[in-house]
Amino acid sequence: MKFTVSGLRGRVDKDLTPEVIIRHSSSFASLFSPTSLAIGRDTRESGEAIARMVSASLMWFGHTVHDFGVVPTPVFLRLIRLTRSAGGIMVSASHNPPQWNALKFAFGDRLSRQEEVERIAHNLNVPHVARGKMGVYYDGSARVYDLYLNTLGDLRYDLRGLKVVVDSQNGATAGWVARLLTDLGAEVLPMRNLYGPLPADPEPKAERFKEMDTLLKGEMYDVGFGYDPDGDRVIVGLKGIGMLTEEQTTALALYAATRYLNVGKVAVLNYSTSLLSERVLREAGLEVVRYKVGEPNVVQRLEELGGIIGGEGNGGLIYLPFSKGRDGVLSTLLVGRLVREGELPESITRDAPKIGKKKLPLHVEEVVGVFEDLVSGWALDRTDGYYFRKGNNWLHIRPSNTEPVVRVIWEGEEVFFSEVKNRVEILGTAGS
Repeated sequence: MKFTVSGLRGRVDKDLTPEVIIRHSSSFASLFSPTSLAIGRDTRESGEAIARMVSASLMWFGHTVHDFGVVPTPVFLRLIRLTRSAGGIMVSASHNPPQWNALKFAFGDRLSRQEEVERIAHNLNVPHVARGKMGVYYDGSARVYDLYLNTLGDLRYDLRGLKVVVDSQNGATAGWVARLLTDLGAEVLPMRNLYGPLPADPEPKAERFKEMDTLLKGEMYDVGFGYDPDGDRVIVGLKGIGMLTEEQTTALALYAATRYLNVGKVAVLNYSTSLLSERVLREAGLEVVRYKVGEPNVVQRLEELGGIIGGEGNGGLIYLPFSKGRDGVLSTLLVGRLVREGELPESITRDAPKIGKKKLPLHVEEVVGVFEDLVSGWALDRTDGYYFRKGNNWLHIRPSNTEPVVRVIWEGEEVFFSEVKNRVEILGTAGS
């Protein structure tokens, strides 16, 4: 089980037991005086049962619970803002396999930061006594879609004439995104648009969306969107091209944001995001700062710097004036407009950046030691694991926030890229 800024994650009934769920929900609830708190979930089989445990725990401490039902995580965060709730818990393990689930804790309309994770963890050992008056439960699931749609404002784009294919992988965007795009005027083909079951590996990578790829390459649709189970991640496909990579998707969403939104003067990307996104932002005149992986970390750094736009992989646009989290739904709206208006930049869509990624069941120091000679003398940032950089070559080695592995991500010139790849493959063999 992992408890980080990405939430309390574990395998259901092995790590994430009823006792664990109730203890952590109660610890979170006890940090607030009686107030309004929200809950939401994705479509995992365990989601409804866990949401009921969470709801009961919050009510036990006198809180009014607003249940948004099945909603994408970015929609959940925006609804917290719109309903002026004090925070809440999203029940979703995001891109993890279906046997996993998680509690994502929201303080206000943003996900928990490290100090708040530590407060919840410390508070687990404090006796929790009911405050006498039980809270009230409201099922708001039937009303939240209209609230979201009617408060889009300038983002309520006219998408008439746009032909879109949407693959929700039966996750939380099912019943949301296809409906949203249709209401904005697009012609939509929904795929895997039911509430479960999820695929065995629901991380939104290009190879997960073969049918959509075929439709786009056959020029039957203008654009396609594929999502992870909670909709904070999205991957885009284009007419005549097929599915893009996650790094192209992130860059495309950021590019669209710089064209259609006020994006300020400074942007934050996590250390593992491709140089393509960095280039897009610099060409738009923004200063680009790198920071820790994890959307709460990017949001925190943006607020410290006075910035409002940032990003992570998998279409992970973050735009604070709209919602304080990685937002695959907002990326969909922006890229949809970009396609409809014929403003796709070839500099993003033509060639995918060459970026390597590997998960290793090893200790961070073991992995770093294998590369010491290769990156000797390079700039080193220890804010989030080990981030080595020299010019356009970089290597990031860090413990995962969501899985018990070390992540190795790298990008750069061919000689450097190949050398890192060779060493990573050797490590993979040794660690298996």
